[in-house]
Amino acid sequence: MMRAIGLAFVLGLAVVWWDPAGLRWAGAAGASVGAVLVLFRFATAARRRAARRTLEGLRAMAPEAFEAEVAVWLRRDGWRVERTGGPRDGGVDLVARRGRETAFVQCKRLGEGGTVGASTVRDLYGAAVAGGATLAVLVTTGRVSPAAREWAGGLAGTPRMVVVDASLVTDVAGGRPLLG
Repeated sequence: MMRAIGLAFVLGLAVVWWDPAGLRWAGAAGASVGAVLVLFRFATAARRRAARRTLEGLRAMAPEAFEAEVAVWLRRDGWRVERTGGPRDGGVDLVARRGRETAFVQCKRLGEGGTVGASTVRDLYGAAVAGGATLAVLVTTGRVSPAAREWAGGLAGTPRMVVVDASLVTDVAGGRPLLG
């Protein structure tokens, strides 16, 4: 679509420049329409990027899109990311590697009242232990229950447990490193 708009713009400019058969007006109209459409596409893309930096925008995403967005954040921070998510993902949506570190990441895109319980945190941690990961990371647009926080806070050693909930996820979306 963008190529067609760009082609219309370029052809319109060519007609204006060379003016074959007195059609300069048509070229100007084509170039103007092409320019407006290009600007519209850029504005739409900018609005989408801005929405992905707000909690409401992240919550409006499909779960798969939220996983893909978290993968983008990890890649931005220098991690190699493999998506493993799905209905039977074993509690791991993404596997991220950087140097000697391996992170098992669980993404939970939840609504405003959504809460991640201790069982989800335990499942992720167990998968990280079984898979030999050095980090177990939970990223959610919801809250993390007090029981889950207490359980995660009591862990020592490897893998290290990292919890990013609604209070931090917009900072990460805005550019703060997810695993820094």
